[in-house]
Amino acid sequence: MKIKLPRLSLSLKFALSIGGVFFLINFIFEGIVSETSEHFMEKEIDSRLQTKINDLNEVYDLGGITLLQTLIDRRARQELSASKIYLLTDKTYRKLSGNIPAWPEKVPKTAGFTELEDDHTTPLEYRFLSRPLGGQYHLLLGLDTTKEEELEDQVFIVFLGALLLSLCGGTIAGVILHRGLKKRLSLISATCSEIMLGRFSKRIPVSRTSDEIDVMGHTLNSMLDRIETLMDGIRHVTDNIAHDLRTPLTRLHGRLERLVPLTENDENRKLVEAAIAEVDQLLVTFSALLSITRLETGELETNFAPMPLGSLIEDAIEIYEPLAEDKGQNIILKDTLSGQSVAGQILGDRDLITQCFTNLIDNAVKYGPANSTITITLSAVETGAEIVIHDAGSGIPENEQSNVLERFYRVESSRNLPGNGLGLSLVAAVLRIHNGQLKLENHNGFQVTIILPSQ
Repeated sequence: MKIKLPRLSLSLKFALSIGGVFFLINFIFEGIVSETSEHFMEKEIDSRLQTKINDLNEVYDLGGITLLQTLIDRRARQELSASKIYLLTDKTYRKLSGNIPAWPEKVPKTAGFTELEDDHTTPLEYRFLSRPLGGQYHLLLGLDTTKEEELEDQVFIVFLGALLLSLCGGTIAGVILHRGLKKRLSLISATCSEIMLGRFSKRIPVSRTSDEIDVMGHTLNSMLDRIETLMDGIRHVTDNIAHDLRTPLTRLHGRLERLVPLTENDENRKLVEAAIAEVDQLLVTFSALLSITRLETGELETNFAPMPLGSLIEDAIEIYEPLAEDKGQNIILKDTLSGQSVAGQILGDRDLITQCFTNLIDNAVKYGPANSTITITLSAVETGAEIVIHDAGSGIPENEQSNVLERFYRVESSRNLPGNGLGLSLVAAVLRIHNGQLKLENHNGFQVTIILPSQ
């Protein structure tokens, strides 16, 4: 079973990256300091050993082995502790004088420095220096490095504490930076969401820091100013065209209606009635187009209040039941929201949601086959309420389902049926204002799923 890890936000990744870099720099710096201090302490011990063995070598050169042996015995007796080791042997490494019984097993019998950390014959943590004398004798000096090792341990503890402190500091700095970035990015995201709902007057808030985010905010605000100007121009043009055309069409509709009773010929009367129907369709189209434009631009005032979804859909069904009966269709409502608290938690504009439902039921009746069943199901989901409208029609091809939400787009198979291609566009615009979701799918017919969020 795969474990799905939560995804980190961009600002949190950035903050963690800064904390990681800060930690890495401190780790490298502290490591260099630790290694450097250890190196210098080792060099200092080696220098002390080298100085002492040089002094003893000079004594040997001046007074021979007897004077050297006497000096080593005196120094060995003077040592109050085992902090220093003196050993003089013959060429077979047999002890002549010193304060240890024999040559340590782990110390090579060659000239040079040796680190001895674990030997039963000597204390722990010793550094030795051995040197041959005249080819007949061997001299071994040792210094206890316990204090130096303790100092190295203390340096390591300090290093570890500084590293943990830098980690905590980097984490705190990262969290503070993350919160600041998250807050500013959340403001940008919230503003963009408002603009997506058609509120083009909203602008991204900027601070006085003049950093990169503020520069981006100023750029986006300038772009939004330009977009708002263009949208205002488009809205005014659309409104003017719609009003200018709707007025003469309304007059034409009235004159044609007055012409009907004056037309005696049945064929001419049918032509006049057909012209009235066409004018009615044009008026409906202009009205729907204006509604979509005002919804998308945020010009249409909305009145959000708790909605009884069940009664709204029942009213919409009542309107279309006569048309459904004419086609032998049966509309069934399955309301599982009755008595549930979620029914009163859905906030929305009653008129807009009603128009949304009527458009969808109109499509189900219009494009569903005769003598079929249309099922409308209301149920509660985690985010709010779900409304599913299913008919037995042929549906919409999957490659065209995104296109039907565009204005005036019609599926090729439905072009011979009445309609203007604005119904689903209006539904999408209404749901966008209500932060709802719309899903179209072919499932033993055609199914439209709407999810309206709760409060």
